[in-house]
Amino acid sequence: MKHGLANPNSGISLAWLLRLRWITVIGQTAAVLVSARMLPDELPVLLLLGLVALGALSNLALMFRLRRPEPVQPALPGLVLGLDILLLTGLLYGSGGPANPFTAIYLVHITLAAVVMRGIWAWALGLLSTAGFGLLFVSSVHIHSLGHMNHGEGDGMSLHLMGMWVAFAITAILIAAFVGRVTEALRQRDEELAALRDLTARQARLAALTTLAAGVAHELGTPLGTIAVASKELQRTAEAMGQTGSGVAQDAALIRQEVDRCRRILDQMAGPTGSTLGEDFQALAWEELQANLLEGLAEADRSRIVFQWPTASCGQMPRRGLARALRAVVANALEAAPRPNQITVTALLDQGDWQIDVMDGGSGMAPEVLARVGEPFFSTKPTGAGMGLGLFLARTFAEQLGGELRVESALGQGTTVRMTWPQVAHA
Repeated sequence: MKHGLANPNSGISLAWLLRLRWITVIGQTAAVLVSARMLPDELPVLLLLGLVALGALSNLALMFRLRRPEPVQPALPGLVLGLDILLLTGLLYGSGGPANPFTAIYLVHITLAAVVMRGIWAWALGLLSTAGFGLLFVSSVHIHSLGHMNHGEGDGMSLHLMGMWVAFAITAILIAAFVGRVTEALRQRDEELAALRDLTARQARLAALTTLAAGVAHELGTPLGTIAVASKELQRTAEAMGQTGSGVAQDAALIRQEVDRCRRILDQMAGPTGSTLGEDFQALAWEELQANLLEGLAEADRSRIVFQWPTASCGQMPRRGLARALRAVVANALEAAPRPNQITVTALLDQGDWQIDVMDGGSGMAPEVLARVGEPFFSTKPTGAGMGLGLFLARTFAEQLGGELRVESALGQGTTVRMTWPQVAHA
């Protein structure tokens, strides 16, 4: 998560902390029992074991919380580490305070905070550790066997302890700063690698689709040619029959028109499907794009689309690729919104990026459908009504221009598909 709250993998961090805290409880119990035998009359054993037991109980509560299906709050890892720092302060208070050599464990907690948490949380936990360590100088159970040489002699003691606290504070700051920055850099690298892997996977699927489309276009070319020739001969024969064959002639003409339409579609499929590769960037006016989007639509659907174009020019764009991508989005919107609901297509220039929104007044999408929208071959349409490639190809096109495609939807509130790309795009 951003805004300096916590690691987005907080569930993983807590599971890791859970195991580490069990190891800590075992180690603290052993240390208290061994120290009690070595210093039988100096340690408040019951107090120390009580604090260890409190840590164990808190870890049990954490274990049961992780078993629940509800998502973990981002602040929970920080609260767990904060409790551990307080418990460590209590243990050190009852076992010699700053004279206890285990005060160095504070630095372990600061390092964990810098690794597990982000931003202000790491600094807050570092400050809590520094304050806890400083309080030990003010009040703690004195253990004579752990006393330092010359402690208690005039000003030497106060200067020595002040120097210890200042050195600790500086070390805590350095750890929180440098470990935090290194951890954040590693997180960003992991996010970039994940995005790159996702993009590579989509490009591989696109390449497979391009090969498939070219093969389909090649295989269907011959039968479509045969249908075109046969329909032409049928039309001539029907026209020669005069009025008797007028109906057959019209049907034959319609067949030829649909064959020509199929050929145009196959020509597009045989090209670089969904990409801008091989297509020159050309000046494009919004009116031309509108005409391309309306091409092939029934008059009833044409009247449902409302265009809101800006005064600024669209600039240099791969015209065919943009029209194809938006046509797929508009077609989905027309199917999602029942007649006579309107479809609104809005374009605007926002901080150097072009943004086109296609909004429908349909029933919207359920969260589980919205999570998968844009995946290749995923479709909610009946079998045979669509292949589920429209939004996938539109998203791929936008990403190749350096932009993105986002879908916002909720049940009963319609759907908005937003495509953005830089004003000056590169092929």
